[in-house]
Amino acid sequence: MDGSIRVRKRDGTVEPFVIAKLRNCLGNGFLASGEMRERGTTTCQELAEAVHAYLERTEPQGIVTSERLAELVELVLTQTGYAAASMAVRQHAQLRAQQRRWLRVAGRQQTDGRYVQRRWNKTRLVGHLNRHHQLDFPASRMIASRVEELVFACGLKVVTTGLVREMTMSELLAWGLLPGALAVKKRRNRRAPKVENRPDSA
Repeated sequence: MDGSIRVRKRDGTVEPFVIAKLRNCLGNGFLASGEMRERGTTTCQELAEAVHAYLERTEPQGIVTSERLAELVELVLTQTGYAAASMAVRQHAQLRAQQRRWLRVAGRQQTDGRYVQRRWNKTRLVGHLNRHHQLDFPASRMIASRVEELVFACGLKVVTTGLVREMTMSELLAWGLLPGALAVKKRRNRRAPKVENRPDSA
């Protein structure tokens, strides 16, 4: 995490630049384009450091938008001869944007009991995690991104708020972010009843 550079997200929030996230983005591009994993892991670290150094020189205010960061990822891949990886990164971003436009979340109204559908909005989930679970914005965004991946993986056009809520709770439990998440209830060992050997009746 680098405190000198910050990233302004699409929802307006600002968070520190994390080079590991940029490295993972580059690595996903290499894997999706068929590059060897070993080569991609080494190369994406070098490219991530190059993008970081470029931002330090060109961003006097220390703030870069997420859209500009995505453009730099595609640019550095293209200029270093990894056009296929650059295309894979762009296609992934386009697919995510398309999924966010198509997916609807249905919630039941308390007034009449009818379901109302709204477009999927990860920012609302980030805000919910921040307000109701007291997570900071980086942690809220990480959990929300995990839930978003799970929701999209379902392949459904409409999901209920209940399903999203259960997926969110599951992720919070998995990361130990709920009270009692690490508590394991021990099972009592029940002895099996003894069976007496009786001679068969004639």
